[in-house]
Amino acid sequence: MRFQSVKCGRLGIQKLLTFIKHDGEAPAYLANLASFYGCSDYFFRATIPRMKLLLSGALLLLLLPVSGQETSSPGQGAPKVFPGPDFVLRDKDLKPQKSGMVLGPPQSDGKGGTKGSFAIYGGGLQIEVSSLSFSGDAKLLAVGSTPGSVDLWDVENHKKFRTFEGGSSVSLTMDGRLLAKDGNGIEIYDLASGQVIRKIERPTKKTDNTIQRLEVDPTATFLDVTANGEDDLVYDVSSGKQLATLTDTKHASFSRDGALLIGGNSKHLIVWRTKDWSKVSDFPNSHGYVTAIATFPEKDLVVVGSSEMARLLRLISGEELARVGTGFTHFAAFNESGTLIFTYTSEGFSVWDSSGKRYCSKPHIGNGTTAISPDGRWLAGGIVHGANSINVWNLQTALAACGVAPDKKSQ
Repeated sequence: MRFQSVKCGRLGIQKLLTFIKHDGEAPAYLANLASFYGCSDYFFRATIPRMKLLLSGALLLLLLPVSGQETSSPGQGAPKVFPGPDFVLRDKDLKPQKSGMVLGPPQSDGKGGTKGSFAIYGGGLQIEVSSLSFSGDAKLLAVGSTPGSVDLWDVENHKKFRTFEGGSSVSLTMDGRLLAKDGNGIEIYDLASGQVIRKIERPTKKTDNTIQRLEVDPTATFLDVTANGEDDLVYDVSSGKQLATLTDTKHASFSRDGALLIGGNSKHLIVWRTKDWSKVSDFPNSHGYVTAIATFPEKDLVVVGSSEMARLLRLISGEELARVGTGFTHFAAFNESGTLIFTYTSEGFSVWDSSGKRYCSKPHIGNGTTAISPDGRWLAGGIVHGANSINVWNLQTALAACGVAPDKKSQ
């Protein structure tokens, strides 16, 4: 049996340990919390009991077996390896936080304390990239990081030119003029002036309704908000008015023309018409709760990523065409022409054709937070233990290394 270290962000482990230590048990809402911090259902089910043992000093080592399928698809040879990044957008002013993990039986440290049981050390919460968004021309990249800051980068010149305090979820408009971010409710910034031009208040609830994701549609008219424990809400960007509550819908994604919004949950896959927020279709969904959606209506295709796998479906009928990744799905996207599919699941990052054939893959390219520029020029990914720095690939060069023919729309 093969083993790997715990696959869950250090921030997620720290949060879960805090709750378990104080509550003694793992309440139901911890599953949502685990998901928010990038911890899969498997991690939650397998690790919570072990964490309780670790807190009592009873377990020497926490190791989890790797689950998932082989990287090659049935009937195919082994796919090529996706290449490494072309450059890193690194915040030179930020000093990496020293942190670590100690596993083992408790022992005296000679200073009245103990060492070696289960300890996460570091100066408070660790900085980790949690959200990425490109402008339409791929010149700007917004980077949201926990525990709460947003950086704006000039990608071509590798320069950070602005930082906003507060917030970890971001979405740029296609024209690069506006930025939506969370932190203090939802704020819409005019990037030319750096000023807040609109603020959307969030209702205070007893349960945790932390914002997980923001997405502005391609026309900069609508803002979809995914929050913990809630159905997605849609707001008007210009007025801040709430337009719709999308029942049974999470992690919704707009079509490229903004006419449709597709999302779902563990039981539904729903297509919404943005003109009047009526349902176009509502199909049964299974295989875990929705974590990522990518759609290409022109070819009747949608990728539904969940806590268990990523599936390629017919958008109109819901028919499954292929499975394009196993395990928790962090990311899914199509290229401009709809001929390629990109997924980042627990088994790694993969490039597929539109029939589900895998071109290339790599077990890990980052912490799971990933984005592709709308023009297909850049791929960006958060770095494991990399604070708020970002790996960046020239996507067309990387695809050439995978043996993928050039996409004329992305040249």
